Amino acid sequence: MSRFILVTALALSGTLLQADGLADLKAALKALPQASKVSARIEEESREQEGGKDHIERRTVRLEDGPGGTRILEDSRLPAPAGKSNPDTSNAKKGDRPFEGVLRPAAGLLEQLDKARLVEERPETREGQPVRRLKLVLEMKLEAEAKSKLKKAVHEATVWIGADGLPIAMDQQIEIKARVLLVATVWTKVDIHIRYQRNQGRLLVLEERSDVQGSAMGKSFSAHETTRCSVLP
Repeated sequence: MSRFILVTALALSGTLLQADGLADLKAALKALPQASKVSARIEEESREQEGGKDHIERRTVRLEDGPGGTRILEDSRLPAPAGKSNPDTSNAKKGDRPFEGVLRPAAGLLEQLDKARLVEERPETREGQPVRRLKLVLEMKLEAEAKSKLKKAVHEATVWIGADGLPIAMDQQIEIKARVLLVATVWTKVDIHIRYQRNQGRLLVLEERSDVQGSAMGKSFSAHETTRCSVLP
């Protein structure tokens, strides 16, 4: 091998080793500035089916989130006191952060990515923008007793990141099959689809959809949950 080819090969290999989308994603999440104040409306809908029966719940919340915590201004689950348009939220503790996974998803993402393993990275185009598509294997956090009963355990994710390393969207697939009571089997599969948004340097969830299906003790069940977050002026 000529000296030129050897130098070129080494240079290219160094570039490839540095092009680690998972490391870039972690670094970008850690580098996010302190979350500024934001007003938002969160809409939730859940549908559960078990034993041939459907159960539907809906909730709409208007809130403010900032360095001091989260303040819920309106909640469709809470009746407004007489003479007031908003529910009484004065008993909320300072620093509480309900809906943290929607309003501040970076911390939860970093926890999931702590022991993640990158299995594939490739360039793609999403919504007309160049992105990097990362395929990851995530850690399945289970207690030792639960692990001893597992027949199958899968936790995988696909993340699309922009030029700044921050996530644009993320899909997760979780599947667990376990043995219980010697002969019975419990099976659960969860598909999660998340889209993110940016607001004044802040990362928030735009939409999250979760589909759950499974069976236990001869009975099947399924559930679908959708959460949408709209930033208010």
